[in-house]
Amino acid sequence: MTGLLKKVGALTCFGFVLVFVGHVFAEDTAMIGLNVPITGSYEKQGEDQLKAYKLAINIVNQKGGVLGKKLIYSVKDSKTDDKIARENAKAFIKDGAVMITGGSRSAEAIALSEECQKAGVIFMAGLTHSNDTTGKDAHRHCFRWYDNAFHTAKALNKTLLDKFGKNAKYAYIYADYTWGVSLQQSMQKVLEKEGGTTVLKEATKLGEKSYVSALLKAKSAKPNVLVLVQFGNDMVNCLKQANQLKLKDSMAIVVPLMENHMAHPLGPEVMQGVLATMCWYHGLSEKYPGSKEFVQLFEKEYNAKPCNAAATAWVDIFQYTDAVKRAGSFDHIKVIKALEGHKFTLLLDEEYWRDWDHQGIHPTYVVVGKTPAESKNEWDLFNIVAEHKGAEVAETKEENPVKLEPLQ
Repeated sequence: MTGLLKKVGALTCFGFVLVFVGHVFAEDTAMIGLNVPITGSYEKQGEDQLKAYKLAINIVNQKGGVLGKKLIYSVKDSKTDDKIARENAKAFIKDGAVMITGGSRSAEAIALSEECQKAGVIFMAGLTHSNDTTGKDAHRHCFRWYDNAFHTAKALNKTLLDKFGKNAKYAYIYADYTWGVSLQQSMQKVLEKEGGTTVLKEATKLGEKSYVSALLKAKSAKPNVLVLVQFGNDMVNCLKQANQLKLKDSMAIVVPLMENHMAHPLGPEVMQGVLATMCWYHGLSEKYPGSKEFVQLFEKEYNAKPCNAAATAWVDIFQYTDAVKRAGSFDHIKVIKALEGHKFTLLLDEEYWRDWDHQGIHPTYVVVGKTPAESKNEWDLFNIVAEHKGAEVAETKEENPVKLEPLQ
């Protein structure tokens, strides 16, 4: 067994087998390509995704599969690298994947989307937050459930205005690639429109280990709010170092995009008071039956709470397989038509896929880190302080004038 299979588990788990005849699969199977960062800056998010993918596929198969076929899957490590992700997509396509999903970096998602569009294969995007994924780089074969940067900026706007006023000063330390740039620009645009002032914009590379220099620049700039546009291990390192420098004594800290696997290793001692947004949080299981079922199944299987990386994977598998069933075919054109404009209830109340840019529309949640006294267990790290309806925070058609390729 290869090192990769040792890490992700043999593909015979859950009672079904990946069958190869050269590059041809058994006729009664349909293969899904799982492109996840098993290593790299976003490896924890990749691990969470993979767990949810496996669990969801197992459930689909236990219920009889899809149109008489069992789902099988192939896993490839993107290493949080868009060039590797692109080669993975080409390999999945060559091997006959009917759908590709995954990725925990927007540059990966955009590369995967391009390859899937060229090949006529559905791509259900994973963790991709850049506006570009369903904006300037949108494709007819790509669907994205996860929030984008515009949603986050607009959702945070009211909370920040209420808390710090219209004339607050903001400093940004952001990851210098499509996602970080997209989110930083979205935040700055929305906040400056209301009267906010930008006093620092400091770019950092993916995989940075020390943020001390950037953080000291932020301290010297004396903002009211420090915005850390980082993700995965990078955010963990950055926020840990900000805490060591005691920056919260002189400024508020905002992490616009939060994922519980980033907060978990830091704990409430570091996370308390930090403002953020999420597209989903396991605490929603107390409100929504779909989230309750998901959390219970995931916790039973893995003895851990699912984070929003897992939630995205869960939605991608069940929405794709449901579309195939409704289309009565795995044909990519028929599946696209079944997804476009489709309304569904899975983890929350009714959500939908927009037919003109393929963005999933659902609420965005503003959260704040709990204090150690408030936290009931190791995963109980946030209070939801605001919920914004998807249609209220999403771009309008005029703001995002996407022209997707015609179906042919």
